[in-house]
Amino acid sequence: MIRSSCGVIDLFRFLNNACMISNTKEDKSGSGGADGISDRGRLCTVDQVEQLKSAIRVMPIWSSTIFLAQAMNQYFAVPQADAMDRRVGAGGFRVPSGTFAVFNMLTMSLWSGCYDRWTAPALRRLTGNPRGLTMKQRIGGGLVFGTAAMAAAAVVEAARRRQALGGGGMSAFWLVPQYALAGLAEAFGVIGVIEFFYTELPKSMASFSMALLYMALGAGSLVGSLIIKLVHEVSGRGGRTSWLAEDLTAGRYAYYYWHLAGLGAGNFGYFLWCGWAYG
Repeated sequence: MIRSSCGVIDLFRFLNNACMISNTKEDKSGSGGADGISDRGRLCTVDQVEQLKSAIRVMPIWSSTIFLAQAMNQYFAVPQADAMDRRVGAGGFRVPSGTFAVFNMLTMSLWSGCYDRWTAPALRRLTGNPRGLTMKQRIGGGLVFGTAAMAAAAVVEAARRRQALGGGGMSAFWLVPQYALAGLAEAFGVIGVIEFFYTELPKSMASFSMALLYMALGAGSLVGSLIIKLVHEVSGRGGRTSWLAEDLTAGRYAYYYWHLAGLGAGNFGYFLWCGWAYG
């Protein structure tokens, strides 16, 4: 193994062969032979090889950020709101179910706006880091808040179901904590991911950095759909009522959210390992 200019052990130095001409070929073809010219024409530049190495190095951390999409999507929050009391004020105005997502965006916007102005200086005094938190710490914070959002959703759904079975109702504004936590997950995780990719990848790969983010979110949506399908089929075997039954009260959506929270905790452990391995 050798160390690159940034001090990281180069595990991919075998890729250097893509920009090197072997002595054997040079000897056989001569300094100006046709074979030597053809061989040089197939070579990659040093920049291309280093770009590939950088992309490979960040992929483990990239894979750990796929879970962020689970917290951001909130697949069943709107049906939950439909089944809860959405009335506000004496006039009986009902808040539309889909508008509760504004608490996600509001939390993300407020936190992002306050971070550089007030939060980062306070954290700077504690951590000694000019940014307040390192990029990996911000990504890890996003994963923690995402897991907490799933746990909060499980607690609220379990309480809603108990109230519904007892003939009572529950205010839909109990959904605000899970939306707020999802907003913090986005504010920490997504912004941290963007900064991490922009810093760790060469400037010539700026477009690729953004593509990695959207690839992670897209992959997270696909994984989320797969999890829903698996949970629905497995929990509904043998004639049992599926956890994700169309009737929320008949189903066990809290179990589904606890399942996601467990996956989030495992994913956070995987992220810690990836961060340690990255250096």
